[in-house]
Amino acid sequence: MYKNVMIFLSTDKYPSPFDMLIMYDAGVDHVIYYGEVTPDKAKQLILDAMFPRGPKGVKHTKLFIGGNDVKAVEEIAKIAEKTMFPPFEMSIIVDPQGGYTTAAALLAKVKAALKKHFNQELKGVNAVVLAATGVVGRSVSLLLAREGASVSVCSRSFDKARQLADELNSLVGGQNVKPSEHYPQDIYATCRDADVVIATGAPGVQLLPKSVLEKLTKCKVVADANAVPPTGIEGLNPNDDEVKLANNIIGIGALAAGFLKFKVEVKLIQRALEASKGVFALDSAYSVANEILGL
Repeated sequence: MYKNVMIFLSTDKYPSPFDMLIMYDAGVDHVIYYGEVTPDKAKQLILDAMFPRGPKGVKHTKLFIGGNDVKAVEEIAKIAEKTMFPPFEMSIIVDPQGGYTTAAALLAKVKAALKKHFNQELKGVNAVVLAATGVVGRSVSLLLAREGASVSVCSRSFDKARQLADELNSLVGGQNVKPSEHYPQDIYATCRDADVVIATGAPGVQLLPKSVLEKLTKCKVVADANAVPPTGIEGLNPNDDEVKLANNIIGIGALAAGFLKFKVEVKLIQRALEASKGVFALDSAYSVANEILGL
C-alpha cells in the first residue's frame, strides 16, 4: 500500500504552514518540502521525485508548487509539465501565495451573489478590480475576462495596469480588459459605472472609502480580499456574507470568501490525490469553487 506523499516546492525560504496543514487535512500522508526553489533548481528535484517509487508508486506522489514569487511559481509549473513523461507523471497543484484559490473563491462568491440577488450572470457586467496587479487581483481579472465581463484593472502605476490589461487580453483572445485611467486619483470616477467592485489590495490598506461607496448607484456587488483592519472596503466587515450596504449593494467580506477558499484548496488537493496526473491550477480552483456553491 503506497502512502500519498506531497512534494512541496516553494519559492519562499520557509514553505507555508497554512498550505501544509491543509494538505494533511485533505488526506496527504506525508509532506516533503523544499524552500527557496528556483526554476533552475526545480527540474532535478522533480526528476528525483519521479522515479524511486516506480510507475505504480509515482501515482501516489503529488507536486505542490507555491510561494510569493508568482512568475517563478508559474515557470516551475511549466518545467514540471515538460519534465514528466509516461508512465512517470504526477498530479501538479499550482497555487502561488494561495492566490489562485483565493481568487477562485472570491469571484465564485461574487457570481453567486449576482445570481441570487439580481438574477444576473458575470457575462456582460462592468467589473472594477482594485489593486489588480497582485496575484489575487490578476487572477480575479483573468477569470472575469474569461466569464465575459468588461474588466477595468487598477494600479497605482498606470503602466503596470496597461501591461496587465495587454497580458490578460492576449490570454483570453479579446479586448475586454482595460486599464483604469482614473485610479488612484479619482476613486469615484474609477467605480462610477461598475456593477461589481473587487478590492484585492495588501493587508491593512483601504482602497474604497465609504464616502465613495455611498455614491455608487449602479453597483450591485462589492467584495474584499483584505481581512486586516482597515479593510479594503470601508464599512465592510471581514465576516460579512452577502450583507446589504449603501444603495442595496451586496457586500462580501474577506473571511466570508476565505472560508470558501479553505474548502476549495482542500477539494483541489483531494482531486489531485484521486488523479494519476494533470495540472490543478487557477481554472481548476474556480471550477471547484463554482461546484461547491452549486453554480
